[in-house]
Amino acid sequence: MPRFEIDILAPFAAKFVEGSTLTPAERAEVLRMAQGFACKDSAAAANVSPETIRARRKRIYRKLGMTGSNGLISALLA
Repeated sequence: MPRFEIDILAPFAAKFVEGSTLTPAERAEVLRMAQGFACKDSAAAANVSPETIRARRKRIYRKLGMTGSNGLISALLA
């Protein structure tokens, strides 16, 4: 499987969530996920608790019809 620089995914993530029903906070989380942020690091960047990030990611997966971060990253690259 080819390896990608993490920063390359950010523009794809921004385009991917365009027009979706994601909230601004959820859109920002998708960008952090595309950049490879773990829950703990994303929580620190967003100034919220890791539990908030986990709940936000669950909502993102549900809204986008994904089963997890692997599905999201695959969809970004498709």
